Amino acid sequence: MLRKIASLSVALIVAGGVMVAVPAQAATKVTNGVACTKSGATTKTSTGTYKCAKNPLVTNSKLTWLSVDCINTANVAVKAQKEAATTAANFKAQLPVIELGITTETANRAEIQVKLDNANTRLPGATTDLEAAKIKLAAAVTPAEQTAARKVVTDLTSAVSNWTAAARAYGSKIRSIDQTIKKLQAAKLVAINKPAELAASVKSAQESAKLICTKGF
Repeated sequence: MLRKIASLSVALIVAGGVMVAVPAQAATKVTNGVACTKSGATTKTSTGTYKCAKNPLVTNSKLTWLSVDCINTANVAVKAQKEAATTAANFKAQLPVIELGITTETANRAEIQVKLDNANTRLPGATTDLEAAKIKLAAAVTPAEQTAARKVVTDLTSAVSNWTAAARAYGSKIRSIDQTIKKLQAAKLVAINKPAELAASVKSAQESAKLICTKGF
C-alpha cells in the first residue's frame, strides 16, 4: 500500500512538472530574434506588431520574429545599399568622360585665345591706319587721290569692323567655354565625392536598422 502511494506521488509530481513546463514554453515572449516556424505569420504584443521572417540584414538568416519597424527599416537599408552601389558605379564610369570633356574644352579655349589675341593685336593698328587714311582722304585734292584714299578708308573701316566683331565673338566663346569647364569640374568633384557620401549614408541606414532590429527588442 505504501509503495502504491509513493508511486502515485511520483507520478503526480512528474505530471505536475509537465503541466507547468508546457504553459511556460507556450508563453515565450515574442521579441526580435525569437525563433518562429511559419513564414509570414504575424502577432501583436504590447510593444508592437511582429512578423515571422528572415532578417534582411543577415545572410542566410533563419526565421525569427521581427518587428514590422525592424523589417521596414532593414529593407530600406538593403535597398539603399544596392542603389548606392549602382549609383557609385555610374559616377565612376562618368569620370573618364568628364575628364575628356575638360581636356577638349581646355584645348579649344587655348586655340580661341590665340585668335582673340591676334584680333586684339591687329585692331589697334587697323584703327590707327583708318584714322590716318581719313586724314589723307580729307587732304586729297585730285579726283584720283580722293578715289584712292576713299578706297583705303573703306577697306580699313571694314577691317576694323571685322576685327572688332571677331574679338567680341572670340571673347564670348571663351566665356562660354569657361562656363562649360566650370560645370565639368563641378561634375567631376561630385563624381569623386559622391561614392563616399553614399557609403556614409548607407552605413547610417544600416546602423539605424541594426539598432531597431536588436535582439530582444
